[in-house]
Amino acid sequence: MADCDLCGVARPTLCPVKVNDRSVFSAYPTGTWRGINEECLERCHEANLNRVPVNGKKCDLCGMKNVQLFQVKVQVPTFEEPYHREVDKAICERCFEACEETIRRREAEKEEGHH
Repeated sequence: MADCDLCGVARPTLCPVKVNDRSVFSAYPTGTWRGINEECLERCHEANLNRVPVNGKKCDLCGMKNVQLFQVKVQVPTFEEPYHREVDKAICERCFEACEETIRRREAEKEEGHH
């Protein structure tokens, strides 16, 4: 089990998204992997289509500061009814591109699996 890097939900498998995290750039110059569950990945895709700007200090995936950030609404689980709440996350354009690449890669894998 692993936790989603956006909402914190534990899932047996997550979708790997490769982001450029500036805090560890010297150790990992080609990027690091973040795990996002399928629901959050779908919400990132929808937010990428809408592109609602949001005020934020840094990207919630890569930690990049002083860049244009966009709003992604994710459902964070709670232990009280209604058992989740919507939280706004701030994602940069590079992380949106990384999410779209992950979606394309997953669709290609599904197509190969059907043949």
